[in-house]
Amino acid sequence: MKKIMKAIATTAALFTAASFMGCEKKKTSAQNAETGVSKKLTKLRAKGKLVFGSSGDEYSYINQQTGKPEGIDSDIVAEACRRLGIPEVEMSLIPFSELILNCNNGTIDLIADGMYNSNPDRAKKVYFCDSIYWQGGALVVPKDSPYNSQYDMAGKKVGYTPGTIWQGGVESWVKKGIVGEAIATGHQTDSLVALQFGKIDGFLTDSTVIEGIMVHSPDKMEGLRLATEYVDDEIPKGHISCAVNHEDADFAKELNKVFAEMRKDGTIEKIITKYGFDPKLHCYAPDADYETEIKCPVNIIE
Repeated sequence: MKKIMKAIATTAALFTAASFMGCEKKKTSAQNAETGVSKKLTKLRAKGKLVFGSSGDEYSYINQQTGKPEGIDSDIVAEACRRLGIPEVEMSLIPFSELILNCNNGTIDLIADGMYNSNPDRAKKVYFCDSIYWQGGALVVPKDSPYNSQYDMAGKKVGYTPGTIWQGGVESWVKKGIVGEAIATGHQTDSLVALQFGKIDGFLTDSTVIEGIMVHSPDKMEGLRLATEYVDDEIPKGHISCAVNHEDADFAKELNKVFAEMRKDGTIEKIITKYGFDPKLHCYAPDADYETEIKCPVNIIE
């Protein structure tokens, strides 16, 4: 009888210990979930490098003298990565229309190329970070032309870079009879050349791109000027974000926390100013509304 009672007591003790260990394991797992980092960030820290994609325009480009990436988006991403414990960033030069494909097939870890976060079709394919800054559009026309806005260009040809939000804007103008024809003219530089050679009558693109060209490469704007009365009617003020594939949404949220710190401590404003842009035209005010201005409005997963 004593042997039976001893066996029962031993079994009970083992059961209690096992239960306690199980509870401790669950508690530890919960703590790790609360204090841990995403799989993507863990992987990037171990690798020591993040690779982002850009088409090489004013947002992110390779400095031909140093061989290193520069530009507003590039600098913001590099600083965010530094704060997250990723010491190096590398840029992969990819046409804008192919950035999402390369993000999803693993060629790059992140898109950083002035991409607007308001396109629901894009949100089906990638997960957008919070907005890092904002911008409007710019309509470039020949210097000696009579065009001051899109409303002076009935019947005229207006170019755009395929895959950008401006494509939809120009195509909308055509449907409404504001301009005559929408022409896909390639990358921004190619489009400016097409405009200089009279193949198109105007070119619609990001104001940031044109601001950067006017500051750093004014020769590319030879014979051209801005349409001074252009208005962002079809396409409202754009909010620019980085983007990752849907599987890395947790990593995007980690980036969001750092971007918030960088907005608050003035780092983003310093980067905007560094490249010759007006912070008043691109930086969010300290009291900017998160839901309507900074948060991506079209992400399909949370």
